[in-house]
Amino acid sequence: MKNKSDVSVFGILITLFGGVLWGFSGVCGQYLFEIKGLSADWLVPYRLFFAGVLLVIFYVLRSPSIALAPLKNPANYLPFAIYGILGLMMTQYSYFYAIELSNAAVATVIQYSAPALILVIACYLERRVPRVCEFVALVLAMLGVTLLATHGDLSRLVVSPAALFWCAVSVAGVAVYNFAGAGLMSRYPVGLVLGWGMVFGGLVLAIFTRPWGLPGVSDFSGFAALVSVVFFGTVLAFSFYMTGVKLVGASKASMIAAIEPVSAAVFGHFWLGTSFVFLDFAGFALIISCIFLLAKKEK
Repeated sequence: MKNKSDVSVFGILITLFGGVLWGFSGVCGQYLFEIKGLSADWLVPYRLFFAGVLLVIFYVLRSPSIALAPLKNPANYLPFAIYGILGLMMTQYSYFYAIELSNAAVATVIQYSAPALILVIACYLERRVPRVCEFVALVLAMLGVTLLATHGDLSRLVVSPAALFWCAVSVAGVAVYNFAGAGLMSRYPVGLVLGWGMVFGGLVLAIFTRPWGLPGVSDFSGFAALVSVVFFGTVLAFSFYMTGVKLVGASKASMIAAIEPVSAAVFGHFWLGTSFVFLDFAGFALIISCIFLLAKKEK
C-alpha cells in the first residue's frame, strides 16, 4: 500500500496537470471567442454536455452497473443538482460570461479569489486556523495571479456591476463544486460523478441558452479547438483536479491549480503570440513558489 507521502505527491502532481490543461483550454476558448466569433452561450453548454457524455460512456463500457448506479438512488438527485448545476455549470458559464462583459484579466483575478473562500470554508469545517504554509501559499498564489492579470495596475479592475456580479457567481461556484461532490465521490468513482454532474449542468444550461440556434464552428481549426476544450480542458482537466481534491483536500488543490494562468500564458505566447513583460515572470515565480511550498512535506 502506498504511504501517505506518496499519495500526497501524486495528488499534487495530478492537480498540477489539471491546472495546466485548464490553461490550454482557456487559450482554445480565447481562440474561439476572438478568432471564430463564438460566445459563452454556445461554447459552455456543449463543453459541459459532451465532456460529461464522454465520461459516462467510459464507465458504461467499463461497467454498466457502476455507470448507472448513481441514478438509481433518489437520494443522489439533490447532491447532483447542487454539484452539477450550482457548481460546475455556474462556474463555467459565469466565468466565460464575465469575460464577455469585461475581459479575461479581470475575470481571472476575481475567480482566483476562490482559494480564499475555499480555505475559509475548509478551516471552518475542520475547526482550525490556516496553517502557516497554507496562508503563505495563498498569499503567493493571489499575488502571482494579480501580477499576471494586471501588471500591478489595479485600476484595470474597474468593471461594470454586471461583470462584477458574474465574477462573484463564478467564485461561489468554484467553492460549491469543491465541496458539494465530496459525499458522492466517497461512494462512486470521481470521473463518474464528474460526468453526470456535467451532463446535468450542460442540459440545464442548454435549456436557457439554446446553443443549437447560435453560430458555431464551421471549419477544421474551430472544430479542433472545440474538441480540445471538451476533452483536454474539461474531461481530463476536471478529472485530474477533482482527484487531487480527493487526495490533498480542496484548499490545497485550489491553490495548486493556480498554475492555470501560467499555463495559459505559455500556450498563448507560442500559439497566439502573446508577449510578456517583467511582471509576468514575477507572477510566474510567485505561483510556482506556491506550488513548491504546498508540495513540501508537512512536519
